[in-house]
Amino acid sequence: MKKLIIFFSLLVLIVSCSDDFLERYPKGRWHHANYTATDSLDISILVEAKLGQSYAKLRNFWFSWAGLAMHNYTTPDVEKGSTPSDGSNVAPFKAMSYTADSEPLRQYYTECYNAIYFANEALVLANSMADTVAKKNRLMAESLFMRSVMYYRLAQAFGGVPYVDKVLSQTDKTPARSSREQIWGHIERDLKWAVQYLPTRQVLNAENGSRRISQNAARAVLAKVYLYQKRWSDVTAQTALIISSGDNDLTTPYADIFSEAREYGPESVFEVYCERRPSEQINIGSQHNQIQGFRGIPNLGWGFNSPSQVLIAAYEPGDPRKAASVIQDGDTLDGRKSKADAASYKFFNRKAYVRLSERELYGRGSDPQGYWSNIRIIRYADVLLMHAEASLEAGNIQEALDKLEMVRARARGGNSAVLPRVTTTNAAELRQKIRFERRIELAMEWERFFDLVRWEEAKDVIPGFVSGKHELFPIPQTEIDKSEGLVTQNPNY
Repeated sequence: MKKLIIFFSLLVLIVSCSDDFLERYPKGRWHHANYTATDSLDISILVEAKLGQSYAKLRNFWFSWAGLAMHNYTTPDVEKGSTPSDGSNVAPFKAMSYTADSEPLRQYYTECYNAIYFANEALVLANSMADTVAKKNRLMAESLFMRSVMYYRLAQAFGGVPYVDKVLSQTDKTPARSSREQIWGHIERDLKWAVQYLPTRQVLNAENGSRRISQNAARAVLAKVYLYQKRWSDVTAQTALIISSGDNDLTTPYADIFSEAREYGPESVFEVYCERRPSEQINIGSQHNQIQGFRGIPNLGWGFNSPSQVLIAAYEPGDPRKAASVIQDGDTLDGRKSKADAASYKFFNRKAYVRLSERELYGRGSDPQGYWSNIRIIRYADVLLMHAEASLEAGNIQEALDKLEMVRARARGGNSAVLPRVTTTNAAELRQKIRFERRIELAMEWERFFDLVRWEEAKDVIPGFVSGKHELFPIPQTEIDKSEGLVTQNPNY
């Protein structure tokens, strides 16, 4: 069962009502109306609150809504889904016709910076803590991780962006763009420091704090930053530490990875905590699964982020991951035949399917659209495939083969008749095998578009992709306007 820890109880305690309606005090701050000179202040509670606000942005509707479009709909493997007229503001991503005025892009950019703002506030507060050094360092490490994750997403999507590592005042102006290389450098510095003070996943589970950040999560994000820079030996240094830590493994069956029962299991490197228990009046949910859920009977969501015919045809014969990733109209789900909405696309993402056994818990049946499902950001299989790719590019073919086989062996599910072992020692052939494995293993999971971009294959795979333009998304025009032109636009937008 999930261990529920709520950051925001502090906000109830620190907002005080006055007898005089006109007498107002700043919310979220200590002042003479809500504490006395003899009261002591535990700054760590404020740090936790700010961290909670930063972390919550990963559950935000717009972050998921825009992120699915940017990372998935832009590729031939994923259809927008739902009905043809639904989701008009994300439809341009399928046609590669989005512009700097796109609402989803603006919201995604904004939510990343909102999370960074709260992480910076948490860092300021943590610096003033009088607690033990260990507690202070751990909270600072979590804050640096959250800031790094959001700068990773910004640099991945937009290239160089304004870098802010302090709490800006109302009179401070947005700085000019740093280069993408500078952003990578800031992330590297922060995560190298943070990983020293973050606990393992197993320690977190023992502390009933599984929803917090583990050291392997920091290592994995750092490995991704190195991957984009083609720093192969640095990638394998980080992924090797994850592999040798014993904190993660592939014992979770592929078909069970996204179930509630397997949350924070050994497959999990970084995931976002969500919960929905109407009977207990608990709602820390996300619409991430609702956006993707089966549209029709059962009524589990809106039907976006759907597998395309191109993806479905790409699976190797007998690959069990196909059935674990794709729902087709009419498939039997939990013993009941499904029926897609008449106007809806007829294929759905099974990774977003919430099982009947989950829907029957905690009064969820009256609103069963998956708000409680944790959002998987980085899985152990992703780490192994990063390690395989980097090992190959560094010249260690056997290591690449070994890690590729680990992923395929789990996918095989004990059926030796499918997914034959890859044995080629030809570097070009093995490169394509590893890239194909990432495509299938991580299908519909936010990886495909930027994999194609960093492999320089996007122009050959994505219809309408323009080299020199679509490697990056446009900086939202509203941000350029607010900066009075100090923030410049990406090429060809």
